[in-house]
Formats: sequence, structure tokens, C-alpha cells
Amino acid sequence: MSGKMNAMVVVATVVLLCMGMAACLSYSYAEDEDSSAMPTGMGFMLEPDAAEGDLCEFVPMDEQNQMPFMDNQNQMPFMDNQNQMPFMDNQNQNQMTPMDGQAMPAMPPMDSQNQSQMPALPVMDGQTMPALPTTEDRSMPAMGGATVPAMPGQDQNQSQMMPFEDSQGQNQNQMPAMPAMDGQTMPAMGGATVPTMDNSQMPGAQTQGAVTSATSATEVVTSTVVNTAKDLVVDLDNATVIVMSDENNEVTISESGTYVVTGTCSDGNVVVKKGTTGVVLVLKDLDLTSTTGAPVSLNKNTEVKLVVEGTVKLTDAEDPADEDSTDEEVADAFDGAALKVKDGANVYLTGTGTLTLDASSCKNGVKVGDDETTSFVMEGSLTVYITAANDGLNSGYDLTLLSGTMVITAGDDAVHADHILTVGYSDGTGPSITVKSSNEGLEGTVVNLFGGSATVNSTDDAVNAANSDGTYVGVLDYSVNVTGGTWTLVSSADGMDSNGNVNLLGGTVTIRSASTGGDAGIDYDGQLYVSSEATLNNYSGVSGADMMPGQNGGMFPGMFGRTGQGMTATV
Repeated sequence: MSGKMNAMVVVATVVLLCMGMAACLSYSYAEDEDSSAMPTGMGFMLEPDAAEGDLCEFVPMDEQNQMPFMDNQNQMPFMDNQNQMPFMDNQNQNQMTPMDGQAMPAMPPMDSQNQSQMPALPVMDGQTMPALPTTEDRSMPAMGGATVPAMPGQDQNQSQMMPFEDSQGQNQNQMPAMPAMDGQTMPAMGGATVPTMDNSQMPGAQTQGAVTSATSATEVVTSTVVNTAKDLVVDLDNATVIVMSDENNEVTISESGTYVVTGTCSDGNVVVKKGTTGVVLVLKDLDLTSTTGAPVSLNKNTEVKLVVEGTVKLTDAEDPADEDSTDEEVADAFDGAALKVKDGANVYLTGTGTLTLDASSCKNGVKVGDDETTSFVMEGSLTVYITAANDGLNSGYDLTLLSGTMVITAGDDAVHADHILTVGYSDGTGPSITVKSSNEGLEGTVVNLFGGSATVNSTDDAVNAANSDGTYVGVLDYSVNVTGGTWTLVSSADGMDSNGNVNLLGGTVTIRSASTGGDAGIDYDGQLYVSSEATLNNYSGVSGADMMPGQNGGMFPGMFGRTGQGMTATV
């Protein structure tokens, strides 16, 4: 800008000098003899004795040898006190003074920041270039229905968006709508109100409509094993009472009846002999540790109602190396569990007391055999605490948890069944399960979550329909089935994983898990069905064989997907 101003000053000076020369050539002497020279209109004088044809000579007007068009500060009169040219107004706008009665063309105005405004757009064929489009027509809907300026239409020879076809086959100049949240329209651009969400639906959670991949559920398979021990009658009036101690440390039961075992023993065990049925075993205020097998062992083909009263603690202090001992007798004696239920046994765990199973230095809290007639059912108001180096509860066949309270800390699976794992009743009631830590949380070839509640913390899948042994491939389809209850899954891998199908038919499922490297809130290899009766709060995306995987592991990645790593729910 300073370069332009200097050039303008030079031009103005040249114009003024030319006008002075013209005045010099055309002057005439004044008749008044007191005037020795006549001033020109430009403020300089001619010598009075100049001869015709002599060149004009500029002479000073004042005593300071100042040019007449300079003031006392050697300022040109066409500059003001701020050295501004008089043809500039107070806003330093470039307005030229009139010349020959015609105004000089004005320069583009400048604002108060001396920033010049761009001149008007050039015309095309006598027509001004088209203005920017308005939002009144040819507009694309924004997310939620607000409009944003669209590209001008073809009738103005401007580019136009390719039309999309709506559900009625009509071409509409609009982008497809984004998926809704909780049935509400997503927030619009342009002032639309952000939809409200309740406490269970933070941003990033997905509604069932956004992730359902099937129109109907696959068949839900349930356990067919009949538990006969449930019907055994507790007969305390005719019970046999056994007080255990370090001296009386071996108890073997070989006949039906009711037995009450109590006391404290630092190294001993209770065994129900193979094939014994009709046994009601009441553990009451018992603290029992064993270094040579499980503290309580219910052998093959036994039938036992196991009742917990008062405070009971069973500790497996076996040496884990015994499992792989070269001494065959030692290896065969290894049970690797605080409570051992062998093949073909039919066991019903109940009571009102507190049972602590400590397998932290050995292997499993509860180990159930793999024969297809083996049954283990937990029901009642008892509370079970399990700490295990490997699995909390592990069954080679079915495992059914109907009621009670469980708190589990496991090095591998919290609850595992090779065949069918069932939690809760079909009416939505059931146990309260807290998995404080685990590798896999709740696992089975089929996982049926019918009722109750669980908070599962896992480093791998929190709920997993799988079987690493592949024992029941071709016999059962892998599936996770939720019909009721409340399930909170916090995982550093998949929240809910199925090597087959996932059916969410009821209840509430909240998932916070990883959503990278193939992991997602829900990961399945078959189909996903979510009914209108189910509530799904999934913060970590969906990944399925019948859906196009999206970024961060799922087609619909959740906002908090990456926070699954290392997260722990409050327990």
C-alpha cells in the first residue's frame, strides 16, 4: 500500500508542475505598477524584466527561500499536518481533487483498518456473475433436517449434485440420512436441538435398530440334564454330625442320609464315595484346607445336595506341579479344585450361608466333570466367593446358576461350561454375579443369560460363545442368548463374542470394550438379532460376518471404544 501512495504523490506533483509551466507561458504583466510581478494561480513569481522568449524562472516567495507552495515546515501545501495529501479525507480514502471540472476516478475505498476492499466481480456477457446460492431452494438437508447451501442448479450452468433416489423412487437432491440415536434424529447443523438421552445412553451407545442384522432369532437351546439332587430332603433331626480337626481329618461318606460337617482342619478332606446317592451334605461353620486333593470331593455318579450354613471356607493347597508328576499315583490324586464334582455326579448347591473357595495357589474354585449326565446347579440365598489361579467355575458339560450371589476373581475363565452355561430363570430373575477380574468372563458353547445380573471385567471376551476343544462342533451351534436380566460387560477385547449367533431378546446389555484390531462391543460369526424388548447400550461398535466392518472394529463404532483397554467397573 505504501508503494501505491508514493506513486500517487509523484503523479500529483507532476500534474501540478505542468499546470505551473502552463501558467508561466501565458501570464501578462499587471497594469498596477506597484506590482512588480503577478502571482500565478500556483503560488510562484516571474522576474519582472524577463524578455519575451526567456525561460520562466522560479523565485522564492519568502525570506527562508521557501518555495511558495511549501509551508514553514517545508511541507507541500497539498499535505496536511499529518503529511496527508489534501485529496484524502479523514479516513485516508483515496479521493482525487477535481481536474478541469472532472473528478478523477476514485480508488477502491479502504476501511478503518486501511484494508482495501476487493472491486466488484467482473461481468460475463453483460451479466453479473451469479450470486452464491441461498438456503431457500436447491438445498441439501443436514444431519437432522436442517438445510445447508447446495450447489446451484443446472439451469444456471453450474455444477449440480447427483440426485439420490428416495424410498418412493423419487430423485431427491439430498444426502442419505445418518442413523438415528434411540429413535431420535441426530443433532442438526443450523440450530436444531440436540436430543436428550437418559443416564443409560451416553453418546456413542448404539440402539438395537442400528445393529440388528437378522429379522428373527435363531433357536435358543437349553440344558436337558435333569438335576435329581434338588429334590433330596434335608433331615436335620436324624442327621449325622461330624466335627473335623487335625486329628479327625478324613471323612468318607458311603451311604445316603443327612450329614452335618463342622470344625477346623489344616489338612484334611471330605469325600462322598463313588456311586453313593441320596446324600445331603451340610457344611456348617467349617474351615477346611487340603494339601492332598480337594477339600471336598463328590466322586463319580454320586447324588448330593450340598447345603452351606454359617461361614464355610475350603482351601485347595495342593502343589500345582503334582498334576504333571511322573509319579502316576500322585498325578491321579491331583484334583486341582477347592470343590471337585466328578463325572456323572448330580450336585445341587444351596443354603443361606457364605462359602469361600480359595484356589489361588492351585487351579480351579469348582471343577465339574464332562460326562453328559453330569449336572451342577446352584440355587438359593447363599453367597459364594471364589479366588482361583485358573477358572472360578469350570464344567466339562452343563453349568446352571439360578440364584444366589457370586464374587469371582479368576486367572482365566470366571465361569466356563464346555456345553451349555445357563444363568437365571426365564422370568428374568436370577443370581447376582460380580467378576472382579478374569481372562474370559462367562463362556460356553451356548451361553444363556435368562435373568439376574452380572458385572464382568475381563482382559479377553467378557461373554464368549466358544469352546477351544471343539467338543460340541456339529452338535450345538455357538450362540449367546439374552432374554432378561442386566448385564454390564467391561473388556479389553470383545464385550460379547460368539463364534456363531447373538440373540438379544430382552434384558439390558451395556458394553464398554476395546474397538480396535478386530475387537468390538459385539463380535459374531453368524447373525445378530436384537428385538424391541431388549435394551442395548453398546459403546464399542459391532463386527459381524454379515456386516461390513467399519473403523475401530465395528460397523457402528462407539465413541468410547478405545477406552476399553484396562477399564474396570466399580464392584
